[in-house]
Amino acid sequence: MKLNPRIMVSLAFAGAVAFAAWRVDSNRRASAPVAAAIRPPAKPDADGLARETDPAAVFERAFWRRPTSADKILHAERRDWLDASSGVEKWQWFIAIEPSAAFRDALLKDNPFELVAVPSGTELAPLSSPPTWFPPASELAAFTRYRNREGRFFVFHDTTTHRLYTTDAGGGFAVARK
Repeated sequence: MKLNPRIMVSLAFAGAVAFAAWRVDSNRRASAPVAAAIRPPAKPDADGLARETDPAAVFERAFWRRPTSADKILHAERRDWLDASSGVEKWQWFIAIEPSAAFRDALLKDNPFELVAVPSGTELAPLSSPPTWFPPASELAAFTRYRNREGRFFVFHDTTTHRLYTTDAGGGFAVARK
């Protein structure tokens, strides 16, 4: 039995479209952000402050995705202030990173955190207790700056070194009870 050439072309085209759709979906799943693993905060000190300094863990909780081998995390710190029942009253994190082009584009071009550029010369509220490795406000003023609508999530882009200095802070949440 001989197939009509139009049917053969249609079948080949349908197969190519199906393969392309499968391939796009596979790539999307491979690069999709992941929900940060729910894990208890680090052990708090006497004041109820728990610090996390594992770079990958802080990055994942901050950006809801895992860093790739091309993302060089220079410094990272997350702080959780816990109440008596280990509920988080407030949190704050700081990250210094030499990002891959893919991460920089995902953060600044895809813009999942709805960041907006801060005009040069705009005075920003001082950051609350940044770590010693985070640049001082005088240096940050020279960087390209972005912030979210709430004005707590900041990205400072040093265009000469291509480093990103990022920070966010917020209110707490209660630990799930069984």
